[in-house]
Amino acid sequence: MKSKNPNLKTLLAVGGWKEGSVNYSKMAGNTSLRSNFITSAINLMNKYGFDGFDIDWEYPAQRGGVPQDKANFVTLVREFRQALGNGRLLSIAAGATPSQIATSYNVSALIRDLDFINVMTYDLHGSWDGVTGANAPLFSSSGLSVSQCIDAWIANGAPSSKLVMGIPVYGRTFTLTNSQLNGIGAPTSQPGAPGPFTQEAGIIGYNEMCLKLLTNQWVVVWHDAQKIPYAYKGNQWVSYDGTRSVNIKVTYVKQRDLGGAMIWSIDTDDFRGKCGSKYPILTTIKNGLI
Repeated sequence: MKSKNPNLKTLLAVGGWKEGSVNYSKMAGNTSLRSNFITSAINLMNKYGFDGFDIDWEYPAQRGGVPQDKANFVTLVREFRQALGNGRLLSIAAGATPSQIATSYNVSALIRDLDFINVMTYDLHGSWDGVTGANAPLFSSSGLSVSQCIDAWIANGAPSSKLVMGIPVYGRTFTLTNSQLNGIGAPTSQPGAPGPFTQEAGIIGYNEMCLKLLTNQWVVVWHDAQKIPYAYKGNQWVSYDGTRSVNIKVTYVKQRDLGGAMIWSIDTDDFRGKCGSKYPILTTIKNGLI
């Protein structure tokens, strides 16, 4: 990849939702374990020529962590920066919502040693709510939204230029309790049916959703207040981001002078071009930012 684009920056990332929080909590609270983690991470970066490191701890002081994680995370980031120096990049992937910020992040302390924060502005609603809702609504008058999350990070001391806004390349799926009630806030009984590739109830890749839409069997609705589409067929209901909503989000990134946009994840974009051109979501973001 770097041979094609010498200016490309690559970061090594560790963590993620399935890895949980307990092991990171233990590591961050112990001086020796922190040192071992940092040393091994930098050695791996050096071995493979990465330009930086991204810590994806989901999440400090949550999911089996302890309240001290919030302070210990600051210590971990500070010591990592000291070992890494200023010539390479250091970032974190972070929970988006105001409650997650309050629980997990001392923003003003963290930001001194970070080049940017990848804010995971998705999964704001899902089948766990018991009603339909947008995975990542840009705006909302009554619930969580992407703009509300960005505002909260800035209010807590993060400069907009260091915030990278997350854009999902997947949707959240629901099974309607009553197929005649199919708007935002409609009651649901369980997650939606799994897709053929992702094979997980409650979630669908954009590459799966676009194939469904090609059949013309789904009703697609544009929710103008939230700037997102949703679609339904029978008792199946999906909130997703398409090129129209993504383009609006990229415009928002520029209007707010944010550091950029990131996606989760590239493997669920239409990388084979089954529904049209290849990588439509990634391409929309690239074209909108340049």
